[in-house]
Amino acid sequence: MPRAGQVITYTVLHETMKGFEDQDPLILGIVRLDNGVKILGQIADTAADQVHMGDRVKAVFRRVKADGESGQIYYGYKFLKV
Repeated sequence: MPRAGQVITYTVLHETMKGFEDQDPLILGIVRLDNGVKILGQIADTAADQVHMGDRVKAVFRRVKADGESGQIYYGYKFLKV
């Protein structure tokens, strides 16, 4: 799968799910990858007012969250503006 694509729509969560409170506001977007596949993912390291439909993004492997009790760290992909 390609790692780059374009934001086709997004939403900003101001009340995040349990375990994601430190990422408030959380930006979730649907990205059309360069091969046409659409995928849902977090758009990170960008202010909510700086995200727009049509923005080019790339997928990166990042820490998603850490479990406070067990100390387990969860990793996954996020999208960054390019």
